[in-house]
Amino acid sequence: MGTRLKPNFFSTFVKIGFIFMRHILIFLLLVCIRPFSALPATSSEEEVRLYIQKAEKELYSNPRQAGIYALKAADNADSSERDLKIRALYVYAHAARFLGDFDGSAAALYEALEIIPAQEHSKQGEIYNLLSSIYCSMTDYERAVEWNDKAATIFVAEKDSVNLAACYNNRGIIHAYLHQFDEADTYLHKALAINRSHKNLKAIASNLNNTCLYEGDIKQKLANINEAIVINKHLNATWSLGENYNNMGRQLYFAGRYQEALQALEKAMSLASSIGAKELICDNCEYSSMVYRDMGNFREAYQRLTQLYTLSKELQSENKLRAVEMEMLQQKNQQHRQEIEAQQHAYEIELLKRNRTILIVVLVFLFVIGFLVYRWEKRKKNMQLIETRYNLEQSEHELAELKVQQQEAALRSIQTELEGSRQEATNFAVFLQSRNDLLNKIRDMIKSGYKMEGSEVAIHLKKINALITQYMAGDKAGNALLLNLEEKNQDFLHRLEARHPNLTQGEKYLATLLRVNLSTKKISMLTNTIPKTVNMNRYRLRKSLQLTTDTDLTEYLQSI
Repeated sequence: MGTRLKPNFFSTFVKIGFIFMRHILIFLLLVCIRPFSALPATSSEEEVRLYIQKAEKELYSNPRQAGIYALKAADNADSSERDLKIRALYVYAHAARFLGDFDGSAAALYEALEIIPAQEHSKQGEIYNLLSSIYCSMTDYERAVEWNDKAATIFVAEKDSVNLAACYNNRGIIHAYLHQFDEADTYLHKALAINRSHKNLKAIASNLNNTCLYEGDIKQKLANINEAIVINKHLNATWSLGENYNNMGRQLYFAGRYQEALQALEKAMSLASSIGAKELICDNCEYSSMVYRDMGNFREAYQRLTQLYTLSKELQSENKLRAVEMEMLQQKNQQHRQEIEAQQHAYEIELLKRNRTILIVVLVFLFVIGFLVYRWEKRKKNMQLIETRYNLEQSEHELAELKVQQQEAALRSIQTELEGSRQEATNFAVFLQSRNDLLNKIRDMIKSGYKMEGSEVAIHLKKINALITQYMAGDKAGNALLLNLEEKNQDFLHRLEARHPNLTQGEKYLATLLRVNLSTKKISMLTNTIPKTVNMNRYRLRKSLQLTTDTDLTEYLQSI
């Protein structure tokens, strides 16, 4: 039995072992697989973010590796991950700039500009500022200032003081390279003040380093560069440390401390070579050649200048950079052309219809406006003409009324004068008639006296005398007439005396009689003189008035 029991026990043990091992393997598989199956699969977006984080972390310590990570992120980002691609291209441009690949850096930035939305001004400003740095490194300072101004304008409008400080820092570097050291110092200290207020260590170190790009207070500048070195060591920023030691060597050269300068430059060369920073190596060669030259070691100075020339030819790829710009512009133009053509095909008929409608509306509108303007101008001219005519008629009417009033006044004056003259003439005629009747009667009585004798003649003469006496008593009316004539001519007499003050009373009386146009005969009758005497008095009056023979005496007196 024992010989039969052993095989059964062994086979049973093996079966139990296999079962146990199978359960152990299943358990192990479950334990190992379940944690991985519980984690979600890494998406493309997370992978891109991871590459960008690695690139930013390695940017200042290992720019070559940072460029690789950033390029992978940019390549893996699809169209829906536009912001991530822009960030990846920006980081790559930084890394390429640190490595001296300026054309690659610019190409990445121009590509980023193509996909940045128009409303995201801050991202545009960051790219403009980095382009400014690239053109500054290429010694194209005019373009560098242009891009820097664009970036600063955006950050001022956005009130982004941190990025504005970065613009000021870059602008200070440009002015330093242009040997405009006062302007450089102003911009760099503005940036430093902003960054210290925000406690931005990386930016503070950059500002402090850049204040040492030119000569000045050596003690202060060495203090600045040592502070920058402490910060960059803490940040493990290898590229920045290489730049710091380069500038320390330069400041020590300015101070004449050549051995210390060479030590600093050797540290800078070691750091720059470890990360392949060609731009830093170029600066290092330039500063080292200056130190060796002043130390009298011209062989070493020449070797450094030769190395500088070789590296500069690699870095100064201006034609490549311009080619990148042209290529980007051509692509942009081609894209715009395609968009325009597509829109033109889509809206051509609608545009023609709209233009035709607009043209008809504009023509109708212009016609209506023109017609209204014509009517308005015509009515305005008619109204002006009517108003002018009315004013003219009013003026003519007023002038006519004035003339009528003047004529009426003159007529009344003339009528008054005529009436007075007529009355005077009538009275004077009556007076003359009575005088003539008296003379005729006296003549008849004298004729009848011729037939009388003796005492009859004496009586008859007494009658004649009594008649004359009676007439003389009744001659007061004639005297009153003469007085009235004088009174009416008082104004004339005053004017005559003013013009001829030396006239006698008789001459003035004669002038009054002549002014009313009395004849010599009538004057002789009024004055009881003969016409010859009147004519003599007229002659004397003309002489007193100093009139020429051509002047009519009566007209002259009437004009006074």
